[in-house]
Amino acid sequence: MAISSHKRRKIADFDPVRDGKTITQFCKEEQISRQTFHNVKNRITERGRSGILPDSTAPKNPARKYTDADYQAVINARFDLQEQGLDCGPLSTYYRLYDAVGPECTPSRTTIATWLHNAGLVDVNARKRPRSSYKRFARDFVCELWQIDALVYRLFDVDHTQATIYQVIDDASRFDVGTKAFMRPENGEDARTTLAAAFDNYRKPQELLSDNSDVRTTDLVTLW
Repeated sequence: MAISSHKRRKIADFDPVRDGKTITQFCKEEQISRQTFHNVKNRITERGRSGILPDSTAPKNPARKYTDADYQAVINARFDLQEQGLDCGPLSTYYRLYDAVGPECTPSRTTIATWLHNAGLVDVNARKRPRSSYKRFARDFVCELWQIDALVYRLFDVDHTQATIYQVIDDASRFDVGTKAFMRPENGEDARTTLAAAFDNYRKPQELLSDNSDVRTTDLVTLW
């Protein structure tokens, strides 16, 4: 468990005889385990006061730093594959370098992909376009469209009582304009009650979207 340097110093300075309390009492007051207490004490016994400070969390084998020569080797390998009419994507480039210089000198496929992208050597594939390029289809203004849906929830009682929760969401803002729970199976009457409360609290939307459930179809198309 990671603990602060302040608590480590208190552990280092703690003396059961002088302080008049047991190790268990001390650990309870400081909200640490006895194992943590003894781990810190053992470090201090082995290293002296310097054992109070935790070991560095830096990786023992830091990530390799690549040179301009490595970068250029990737670019050259990519062009070699292209000239031969072969696939010249990041994975193919990786294996070309792997065969040429070995695994120790070959950057990862991810690194190669990044370098090729930065060099403008990646063909845009619409099937693999980033999700950030997608535009969510939704109304532009609030109260243009509401969506109503119902879900079944079982309570944590002995009988696992079933409740039906109706939720009404504004499509533009994703704001919950009305949520109600009823102790009956899904039905049109409870759906209308939920909508009526939402209309009273806000206003009527221009459109209303449901999942076309049979229990609500007739009721929801009725003019309000």
